[in-house]
Amino acid sequence: MKHRLNNRREHMKLVALMVGIVVAAAAGAAEPSYKSDVSKWQEVVQPSTNDQGSFWVWNYAANRSRFEWRVFQVDGRVHAQLTGEGFEKPKIQPKFAAKAGRFRKATAFAEVDDGWLVGFNQGEFGAALYWFSSNGKENCKISNHQVVDFLNLSNGVHAIEGLAHLGISRGSLIRIARTSGRWHAISVVKLPFAPYAVSVRKDESLLITLSDSLVAVGPDHKVDTLLGDARWGDFYPGSSILDLDEQKLYIGMRQFVGEFNLTSKALRFLIPGQEFLEKLPKENEDRIRKQYGGEK
Repeated sequence: MKHRLNNRREHMKLVALMVGIVVAAAAGAAEPSYKSDVSKWQEVVQPSTNDQGSFWVWNYAANRSRFEWRVFQVDGRVHAQLTGEGFEKPKIQPKFAAKAGRFRKATAFAEVDDGWLVGFNQGEFGAALYWFSSNGKENCKISNHQVVDFLNLSNGVHAIEGLAHLGISRGSLIRIARTSGRWHAISVVKLPFAPYAVSVRKDESLLITLSDSLVAVGPDHKVDTLLGDARWGDFYPGSSILDLDEQKLYIGMRQFVGEFNLTSKALRFLIPGQEFLEKLPKENEDRIRKQYGGEK
């Protein structure tokens, strides 16, 4: 944990250092064309952490990228789109605008038999989980959980929730159930870090992308770490999808789509083409290499 906190402190130092970086593409410029089928994409090799200079140049370039990817499946094949392009089938949402107390922008929805479960998640500025009636005219606060996403399992509605902020990363898997006519949220699994995305296997085991690792959670609620020290926290993963035979997990994030082989435990970072790879100005590369004493 101390190692992770030191890395985060170094991250904060470099954020201040990198303020002067100019975004390469002019505002409103057309994005390069690409094939959404990720099987056509190419790998970008992550530098070894033994070469700290090259590793952090690579890391901060990706962090500054204007490209953010979301992954989804079409006809059994994994695809990715740039956030906001709208290729992916939109999630089902209520027809009303969900508002409750000081919360005005909902971030997650789940339809239930008597209405909707709605998550408001403003990160470090607060969060709340609410129930709304089908027409939106009635609502009731359930908890303060910071819901990232809902998922329906055979034993009921669940959600991943948590927060990563300023060196703190925590989260859990919760179950939301109705008893005596009222909805309640119960924590069923404590996660080692904040969750960013979740995919469900056919056996209802979960693959949860966390801020610092990737874990599997079985129906028995046992947590198994598949990839520790994932080093994608600065790329803000926000979506994940399994391939058809459940051998690989694809994770949409800033700059890359991550491909994790569940058998070999190997992680690859993919891009459609070199024109999508962010590069830093030479003077900024030199600063980072000097900061970390890495090789040129």
